[in-house]
Amino acid sequence: MKKKSWAAPVFSLAAAAGAVYLIRENRRVDTREIPARIAGLSPEMEGLRIAHLSDLHFPLCTCSPRALAVIVRRLRPGLIVLTGDLIDRRDTFSPAVLEETGRRLAAIAPCFAVPGNHEFRAGVLPAWTAALARTGVQVLGEEWVPFPRRGSPLWLGGLPYGRPIPPPEEGITLVLSHYPENFPAYAAKGYDLVFAGHAHGGQFRLGGRGLFSPGEGWFPRYTSGLYALGESRMVVSRGLRSGWMPPRLGNPPHLPLVVLERESA
Repeated sequence: MKKKSWAAPVFSLAAAAGAVYLIRENRRVDTREIPARIAGLSPEMEGLRIAHLSDLHFPLCTCSPRALAVIVRRLRPGLIVLTGDLIDRRDTFSPAVLEETGRRLAAIAPCFAVPGNHEFRAGVLPAWTAALARTGVQVLGEEWVPFPRRGSPLWLGGLPYGRPIPPPEEGITLVLSHYPENFPAYAAKGYDLVFAGHAHGGQFRLGGRGLFSPGEGWFPRYTSGLYALGESRMVVSRGLRSGWMPPRLGNPPHLPLVVLERESA
């Protein structure tokens, strides 16, 4: 009588466990808080909560516009920033989906956005900008706009092309850029806090490090979370694209909540 083989059941169990893990990694949204300490931050600005959304790549976003708004509302932000690649390609670009997203987010908190490389590559930037503007989301060019906040001036800067621009003479500077690989140039300008995406967390993450990003290639430096150079800080979102092709591994979709803190003397 032949002995029963355990290989097939074990393999099936392992395959099922692997499938469950991949589904979870590509569906759960990491919303953990990231404290960002800024020198010279006034007491009135301390505690400002900023929801950072990047790389939604609609229609490939892991959340629908409605589900996304539910997540953001729970975070209770005072400001929402979107750092590009909200769409994926020209043939799948839907102004209606973009408008629904912008409308739902703008109902929660003031929203500011910059485009990413996919908006430029798709050739739909004017329509993309108009769709967001109709919902109350302000799309930033290479400019600084004041954010109404008591205490020291707070400026929001747009870097749609990734190149740094001169900072204002005074005040705290929060910068929106799609391109984290340019952080050394941003730090050289003295920006206080940069928001960026683009790297998709390195796609596969092992030991807290990403494997590959489009801006830095293999073993990139800036892929997820908080980085510091001198007095400058940068928060990189891993993005919200559902990564079935290729799958995200150790790299769940990311919607960080950045909380401003004063740098202790």
